[in-house]
Amino acid sequence: MRRRATRLGFTLIELLVVIAIIAVLIGLLLPAVQKVREAAARMTCQNNLKQIALANANYESANGKYPYGRNRVSRCGPLGLLLPYMEQANIYNRIQSSVFAVQPSTVASGSNAWINADFPNVYLASVNRVKAFECPSDNPYDVDPSRNGFVVIWFINTNSGGNASGVSADQFAGTYPGMTNYMPSAGLGGHITNGSASTLQAWYAAREGVFVEEIVNTIPGITDGTSNTMIFGESLGQFVSGNGGQHSIVTSWMGATGFPAYFSMAEPTNYLSYASNHTGVVNFAFADGSVHGIHKGFKAPSGADTLIRANASWDAFQSLAGKAEGDVLHNDVLY
Repeated sequence: MRRRATRLGFTLIELLVVIAIIAVLIGLLLPAVQKVREAAARMTCQNNLKQIALANANYESANGKYPYGRNRVSRCGPLGLLLPYMEQANIYNRIQSSVFAVQPSTVASGSNAWINADFPNVYLASVNRVKAFECPSDNPYDVDPSRNGFVVIWFINTNSGGNASGVSADQFAGTYPGMTNYMPSAGLGGHITNGSASTLQAWYAAREGVFVEEIVNTIPGITDGTSNTMIFGESLGQFVSGNGGQHSIVTSWMGATGFPAYFSMAEPTNYLSYASNHTGVVNFAFADGSVHGIHKGFKAPSGADTLIRANASWDAFQSLAGKAEGDVLHNDVLY
């Protein structure tokens, strides 16, 4: 009897079927992997904000007050003051103490003050990256090389608006300062200083936040309750085009000063809007140490709509940003 020859390998059709099955499986797995990756990035971001909120609480416990929103002279913000409470005292100790100290009114502020103070020591300390200050869903160091970007040195918030001052990134000779995706909340528009007695301006002023200029804020001053008052939120700066790609504006952690909530979640995002790369939400830390996601998709209404409270989501967001306006119902924006 003749033995039948044993067939080795695949036929072409069998190989094509296997390849097709593998391709289908990969197609099914990729969205799942992307969702898992985004979930991990969001959890890391929430943990970063949790660390910042706890550092802020420890600072308040040690000093009897919260950090200021913006130093008048050096123009630095609260993140630098929180460094020792985030196991980053090695960076903090390299910065000249006068940079963080509140100066008498007779001392004039200077241009790009914290960068030029005790140069180059303060600047060299500022280039350190603090991972807890960066959201893993964004890369603030991806700056448009043709435009050299714009590094925000400080924000000035008055009259429900906001202005940023900074220097072009090429002035740093290729060594950017440490960046951040987390901005301290100044409330709706910071400290209203124009003296207007209008109803609208009074409404803005009532929603002043925790981190405003050199104004001293304490826990008793948060009459809305620490669980109803946001203190830090995510920001992406500004992109060259749309909501992604390379940045045209980024923010240094030394220069992350009190940030207005007025522009909320404007699309496309700009340097005055809170924003994130997370699906559907932007993460915020609250004064009680908790972290919550707030829904995207709303922006500032007209002045008339503001007073009649026609934009419920924007209105609730401004109430969360304010520390003492008396509103505590925010279920329509919290995730």
